[in-house]
Amino acid sequence: MRAVLLVILFHLALFASNSTELSLPTRPLTIPEPARISNLTADLRSTEDGTAFPVAAGVQITARIQGTMPLPATDPGRTLIRVELVFPLLAKNGRTILLPTGTQLVGQVHLLRGELLFIDFQSCFLPDGRGIRMPEQVFRLGPGHLLALQDGTPALLTVARPLQMEAFGPVR
Repeated sequence: MRAVLLVILFHLALFASNSTELSLPTRPLTIPEPARISNLTADLRSTEDGTAFPVAAGVQITARIQGTMPLPATDPGRTLIRVELVFPLLAKNGRTILLPTGTQLVGQVHLLRGELLFIDFQSCFLPDGRGIRMPEQVFRLGPGHLLALQDGTPALLTVARPLQMEAFGPVR
């Protein structure tokens, strides 16, 4: 119970500057420890010849859950989760926007007998409407072990393996 309270307080602190009211999770989802992911670099680009920026594994991105996933999932083979970036993902130079605020990542929830196995983020939709197919196992939810899959719930995404990524936003 204490761990749940700490997670809730952490999420509320993430968005303390937001005036929107967050509903408290009624049934958080337990996020399993991620499986071993290869260290091979993944590419996230819409063009082959564009400039790519490195993004190290372990980089965290603040996001928010979009929509509410029923628990247990009503259709485990087709249950999707959508998260929206609250802050942009920046290149190491701090000026180049790799993924702008408002970018949505869509993933498939993999369940076995009602237990979450993992979430595979498969596509990325930029605020300008462009969609990009994502390589497997690039982002994962966490760190943390509990997450309420309710609309507006704060979440952290972690880059799961090294990336070479095109800049999908402007230079600041």
